[in-house]
Amino acid sequence: MLIQPVTAAAELSMPVDAERREGGKRHQSVLLIGRVTGVPGAPVCLVHDISKAGMCARFDVPPAVGDTLTVEVRGLPAVTGTVRWVRGRKAGLQFDEAQAIERVFNLKGDDGTVARPPRFPLSAPAQLRLEGRRLVAELLDLSAGGAKLVLANPGPQRGQAGAIHLIRAETPIFGSIAWAHEDRIGFRFANPLPLSQLTALLAPIA
Repeated sequence: MLIQPVTAAAELSMPVDAERREGGKRHQSVLLIGRVTGVPGAPVCLVHDISKAGMCARFDVPPAVGDTLTVEVRGLPAVTGTVRWVRGRKAGLQFDEAQAIERVFNLKGDDGTVARPPRFPLSAPAQLRLEGRRLVAELLDLSAGGAKLVLANPGPQRGQAGAIHLIRAETPIFGSIAWAHEDRIGFRFANPLPLSQLTALLAPIA
């Protein structure tokens, strides 16, 4: 089931109101994008379940049992842990320290700001098409739900619909401008990027 992304912080989906018992530990089901370090070729994962002690996540390139990973998801700092099991593309990560996972399900942090999914710095040429116009742009960062770009010629306004073309994307990515400030814009995707596509866009150029 795919739930609509959050307005200010696009995510693959919101947490599901469900809990289950597994091995005596409480897990909560989510579908959150995680930023990963420690797995070559896999800078991103999709978290399916999370508890204070660990998480279950799906990787486009799975890690190996015993690997040490650092994962960052909405609401938590970068968390380090050890891979305890791998089944296909799914893996179970045991955290080095217990985490306050209630922060994952709070859309606002303690300071009142909206909790955002991790963004990935990425410098790449792009082309922005808006209502018949073609604009040269440079990609600054990327997430599953949107991108930040700098434009050679500013002018687009918030709310304008269009598409961005990236070198590694086989098809244009449709969406609309979420915000515009001077020569920079935030572009919100109409649909969150699949894990495989986000992984491919973030992979280093050989």
